[in-house]
Amino acid sequence: NPRPPRSHRWTKLLNEAIKINADATVFDSVVGIGIITRDHDGFVLGGRVIFLDDKMDIEWVEAEALRESIMWASNNNVTRAVFEIDFASLVNRFKSRWEDISIFGFQLKEIFGLLESFIDVNIEWVAHSSNRVVDSLCKLTINKRCTFPFNMEYPSDIYGPILADAC
Repeated sequence: NPRPPRSHRWTKLLNEAIKINADATVFDSVVGIGIITRDHDGFVLGGRVIFLDDKMDIEWVEAEALRESIMWASNNNVTRAVFEIDFASLVNRFKSRWEDISIFGFQLKEIFGLLESFIDVNIEWVAHSSNRVVDSLCKLTINKRCTFPFNMEYPSDIYGPILADAC
């Protein structure tokens, strides 16, 4: 049976939390990380794109994207946040917080420890199609091989994907 069509647009938050989408892309031996933040009305507050000239496993890259998004929120005094990522393994590890004695598990414990300063926080899985903007940002940073933060007055390269997501 075919699945009914679903809308993968931004959904409005019930409380006054900030929604932070993070994603990462690996291409050859380079990594692009994209972070975009929106308020409870969907207004883009800013974000960051990060270029890493380093070969990394996708699990480590997605964990790094989550860490960077948490750091962005902390540096911008966000206390209520919903972090959305499209990597189910990280979301499951956050939700269950099982004991993991691997090096990766230790890294995740450090990342989850960064969340202690938040009043209200959640990490949720979203379909890859719902993360179109940050996916575009990841590809942009790989193509331009640059790292830069942006705020409400974002560059024209970022304007197109944001506008397409809003429609």
